[in-house]
Amino acid sequence: MSGLRIATVRLLLATVYGAIKLVTRVDERKVVFLGRRMDRLPLDFRLIIEELQRRDPEVKVAVISKFVKGDRRETFAFLPVLLKSLYHLATSKVCVLDSYWPAVSMLTHRRSLVVYQIWHSIGKIKQSGRQTVGRGQGWAEHVAQGMRMHDGYDYVVAGGPIWNSHYCAAFGVVPDQLLNIGLPRADYLIHEKERIATRIAETYPELMTKPIVLYVPTFRRAESASGALKLASAIDLDRFNLVIKKHETDSLLLPPEKHHVCPEFTGTQMLTVADYVITDYSSIALEAALIDVKTYYFLYDYDHYFESNGVNIDLDLEMPGCVFRTPAELRMALADDYPVETLRQYKEKFLFDDPGHSTTDLVDHIVEVGELCIR
Repeated sequence: MSGLRIATVRLLLATVYGAIKLVTRVDERKVVFLGRRMDRLPLDFRLIIEELQRRDPEVKVAVISKFVKGDRRETFAFLPVLLKSLYHLATSKVCVLDSYWPAVSMLTHRRSLVVYQIWHSIGKIKQSGRQTVGRGQGWAEHVAQGMRMHDGYDYVVAGGPIWNSHYCAAFGVVPDQLLNIGLPRADYLIHEKERIATRIAETYPELMTKPIVLYVPTFRRAESASGALKLASAIDLDRFNLVIKKHETDSLLLPPEKHHVCPEFTGTQMLTVADYVITDYSSIALEAALIDVKTYYFLYDYDHYFESNGVNIDLDLEMPGCVFRTPAELRMALADDYPVETLRQYKEKFLFDDPGHSTTDLVDHIVEVGELCIR
């Protein structure tokens, strides 16, 4: 997107937004949730809304969740959605985001609006946001500047404190703006694990006949990733059931070998029945650590990914005996004993303290510091 086009869109949004603010008032009991990652209600949004409404059924909630690829056609198709969000931003006391939302960062809001960026991970294994500007997996520098990438946040919900410098670098905030409380999905995994696992077993009883290997790679922008093809050729399918959960916006190449995709359940939900999870740079590894799922890292494209996106930690150093570059190495690891002490140390170092009440902690902050009015 050219600088002129960005400036034109910003002027249009600012003009419309200014007019809306002139003729509307803030509802002190209203929260708007905005996301660009999927066309349905995200799990973290749902859990926050449920807790808000448990405390006060009359809290007003507006949700706009719309998947946007980012190409030119999709950008213009997204414009009506952006315009719709302006009314809710003008009339809400609190805004909660799980991704970058242009109208939040590009415009000037009422002083009363409090913005929470919860992102969609409980750590920062891979680089994102401002960290990736100018790289192959990130935004061009002129686009990031023109769209004021990740400006305007009052608070960012983070994982463990060890990630704080990376959150600050990704979102342009200072440590005092970070809330090291984890995401609501952590509560979901911890408290609902058995119930979710039962639902999966009832839906897919054939999965329960062998140990389950769950492959969940990270999202790669504008790339057709081949990790699943490489992995499937190495898995002993006589011994394991392979489940592949690709990012719904990704173009992951699926293998011809027999595997399951389990479309009724998300990768997070599938963790509850997995004996092993295999990922690369995805924060689902931290979700797996929450419930002690044995985790391996398949970094077949490490050099390329390091250059095109970047990572924040040295996985070889932090997970010795669990990081592999070739399918053959991974196959051998699955045939051997898992280094559980390595996972224990990783969990202790990289997760936030005392997990299990992230949702209530966040809603407490929204009410007490965000000053959302509830009964």
